[in-house]
Amino acid sequence: MFHRVAIVGLGLIGSSIGLAIHTAKSAQQIIGYDSDKHVAHHARKIGAIDQSCTTLADTVRGAEFVILATSLSPIRSFLQDIAAVASPGTVVTDVASTKAQVISWAEEYLPASVFFLGGHPILRKDTYDNEPATASLFKNCVYCLTPTKRTSSIALDKVMQLIEILDARVRFLEPVEHDGLVAGVNQLPIVISAILMNTVAESPSWQDAAIVAEKSMQDMTRMTNNDPEVYRDICLTNSEALSRWLSEYIRALNSFRNQLILHDSNLTQTFLKSKKLHEQWQAMQDAN
Repeated sequence: MFHRVAIVGLGLIGSSIGLAIHTAKSAQQIIGYDSDKHVAHHARKIGAIDQSCTTLADTVRGAEFVILATSLSPIRSFLQDIAAVASPGTVVTDVASTKAQVISWAEEYLPASVFFLGGHPILRKDTYDNEPATASLFKNCVYCLTPTKRTSSIALDKVMQLIEILDARVRFLEPVEHDGLVAGVNQLPIVISAILMNTVAESPSWQDAAIVAEKSMQDMTRMTNNDPEVYRDICLTNSEALSRWLSEYIRALNSFRNQLILHDSNLTQTFLKSKKLHEQWQAMQDAN
């Protein structure tokens, strides 16, 4: 059992982690912090935390386990603040979608007596920002852990305990490997969605085109409804890997355009290939 757990960020992910820990009766006390006092009040109301604090320092002080359940933007400054107040032996983890940059910050700012292990739960939902927190949010989801040579066994043990409480499935990856994978399958689609929306909507014919747009346009651009600053931070903290995937995608688009210009009947193979690959991917998801 954990003695005192601090959850920083009490949105869907942070509150769901708190509910899961409470449901499993795995902590004597859960303290929470969120910059939005209404969010913090709600987290306490639904039982995700036992107490909310108005400062990060008060939240972290005395905690044996600190979970940063926030977007990327504030993590750097949070780690700096945590370094000043965390007790020796404290374990810190995060849930951000970029790992190498966050780990670099942790190694720069946290003292040797405070242990960090990067994490990233993979939630396979179209959108979950407005969904209620639930103790079962992470059930059967893949939870990536990215240990390094400097990772303490103490940190690994505590975060593995958390993953067991969440009923998730751990997947170990090197930080750079993780970032390369998510750049292609999670972050490239964000960029494609944004550029598609901008390209089409900025055309002179958009007013008429919008009237005849079908569900495919909605499906391809719905990710643009999320927080632009979150997307900016994701891109900038994983720019090298994302740039490589963009180069591959641009090459594929240029090849497709050339086939169009030449009226190449082999275009059928492009769509057939994508159909088969998507079916294989769906089968993999169903099996897991």
